[in-house]
Amino acid sequence: MKKPIIAILAAATLITPIAAQAHTSRGELRRDRQEIREETRDLRDAQRYGTRADIRDARGEVREARQEYREDLNDRRHYNTRANPLPAPRYGTRYVRYSRDLLLINTRNGNVIRAYRGFYR
Repeated sequence: MKKPIIAILAAATLITPIAAQAHTSRGELRRDRQEIREETRDLRDAQRYGTRADIRDARGEVREARQEYREDLNDRRHYNTRANPLPAPRYGTRYVRYSRDLLLINTRNGNVIRAYRGFYR
């Protein structure tokens, strides 16, 4: 009886940090922007004083930094703030993102059936 309880507690402690890290913080986005600036500065230095290999490496680092920023920004934009999932849309309806809001739209005539204000952060 003790072994299953211990196993469940161990699994819960491992899963909790992963769920907490799913949301991108503002600080992380700020650090990503700073990293892009630093990598761009390094690229300029490589273009002035470096060899072709230095320039190629610096371009790759700038590309990776920008890609990481885009991924984090996309994670933040599409983070669902609601704990409970939405019901599946019925036939003839569709969920559409409109800025920070989520709209349930009638696809036949385009009327808004329901608006979830501030659904996305």
